[in-house]
Amino acid sequence: TPAREPTATPLPPTPWPTPDPLNGGGSVAFTLRQDGNSDIYALSIGQSQPVRLTNHPADDRDPAWSPTGRELAFASHRDGNWELYVLDLQSGALDRLTNDPGFDGGPSWSPDGQWLVYESYRNDNLDIYIISRDGQQGPIRLTEDPAPDFAPVWSPGGRHVAFTSWRSGNKDIFIMPLDAASDTAALNVTGTPGEFEDDPAFSPDGQTLAYYDDSSGFELVYTLPLAEYTPAGVPTTRGQGRHPSWSPDSDALAYVSSSETQSHLIASTLDAWSVAPQAFTADGRLDSPAWSAVTLPHELPPYLLAINQTNDPPLFVESVHPPEPEGPPYLLLQMPVDAPAPYLSDRVDQSFLALRDHVIRAAGWDFLGTLDNMYEVLETRPLPGQPDQTWNKAGRAFDYYGRHVLDFEPQLEVGRENQGSELYWRTYLRAARQDGTLGEPLRDLPWDFRARFGAEPAYYDKGGKYQAQIPAGYYVDFTELAADYGWSRVPADDNWRTFFPGIRFWHYENRQGLAWDEAMRELHTPAALEAAFGK
Repeated sequence: TPAREPTATPLPPTPWPTPDPLNGGGSVAFTLRQDGNSDIYALSIGQSQPVRLTNHPADDRDPAWSPTGRELAFASHRDGNWELYVLDLQSGALDRLTNDPGFDGGPSWSPDGQWLVYESYRNDNLDIYIISRDGQQGPIRLTEDPAPDFAPVWSPGGRHVAFTSWRSGNKDIFIMPLDAASDTAALNVTGTPGEFEDDPAFSPDGQTLAYYDDSSGFELVYTLPLAEYTPAGVPTTRGQGRHPSWSPDSDALAYVSSSETQSHLIASTLDAWSVAPQAFTADGRLDSPAWSAVTLPHELPPYLLAINQTNDPPLFVESVHPPEPEGPPYLLLQMPVDAPAPYLSDRVDQSFLALRDHVIRAAGWDFLGTLDNMYEVLETRPLPGQPDQTWNKAGRAFDYYGRHVLDFEPQLEVGRENQGSELYWRTYLRAARQDGTLGEPLRDLPWDFRARFGAEPAYYDKGGKYQAQIPAGYYVDFTELAADYGWSRVPADDNWRTFFPGIRFWHYENRQGLAWDEAMRELHTPAALEAAFGK
């Protein structure tokens, strides 16, 4: 098992110019999610704005350049379930490559362009398959381990495939030789208990494997030297981000760094990783960069011109009612949901209603139709240790029934996400239909809150534990959908391990950039606020 270096040493000042990671040229394709929809874009190195390559109302993602750069494979939900497609970048012709009711995604090309490797969910198992470019051969299953296998990538030599797997009981990177493809032949090249490596990427020269790990609370990109596709050294930190992709000359990496609302496409050279210019910054979530030597033409083909001249309609419009005379600027409106006090500010009601409708379509059931909490009157007293100044009192928050995660057959799962010193939670809703038309399989272990009430004292002190295995089936990322409509999760309180109300995975807010006192003045008179909270 290779030992991990915690960090790399930055280069000292030199009399010669620092290598520019963007000098390698080419184009980077990526997925960008904005306004509730994921599409594929490509940014020619040196340009300030990307070119949009797809604009279907359904999600498109996971771009992969063909070796010639003339075609782009990707995953799409455009035909009612997740399938693989290949786009001819010059003509715009689109071929559907797979035809299975289950989930297909994450394509990667063989070096000769004749095959693609991908992840597919069949018989309640996420595994690795290959299929020929013309669709005449395959799909051929490469892995059969009951643990999830995903994020495959074909080696530049053509005889190996790397992928992420939970088969070791931990999320690790494996390399499988295709000359003797079997689960027993797959080599664990990370083997680091307690760390979660993901998304492998071979350098074009085949000498290095890049991946990222997010177990420390920070997404960190690493590189591992290889010799004949086995580890030949120790991992080295290359930057803070996820989803690494190599430059065509193997000298630089592109990867993604994100906040809750913005994403940055970053590039860094291996010789000077501390110099990492941002190639592109966008509102929304950017994922799956793929770097090719091909540069997009200055004169775009007609179909791309049409795509890039299209304006997407807004997800919703927040229309407001005229205020009452002598009253606060905005009204408190009743929502058609079952909640103790089903009211929201007129400034956020449309976003909530649109989110509720989207969740019904995406998950197949009315998750937001019954809530544990919504509006709180000013006189509401908090629980011990909880703040009095809540966003529920501003009409800008809701709480779903968190105790449903403790059900014997829960219809939701909650994943733990460490972000620096803060802990966030991601909510996944089990799809009402498990036929592949709704949602997708999970790739990470959810958190087991029931363990905190069990016989093991250690799990009480830790606030629970990771579940023993990833639940089977199809799930919808509710946290992502909520963010599309402006509703944000909040971090857990510091005492969450021992104080259940401090977990807060069930709580969502729509602040619209306002401070709490500004939001309160939109709904309440100064006299009412002074009576409730003092000066």
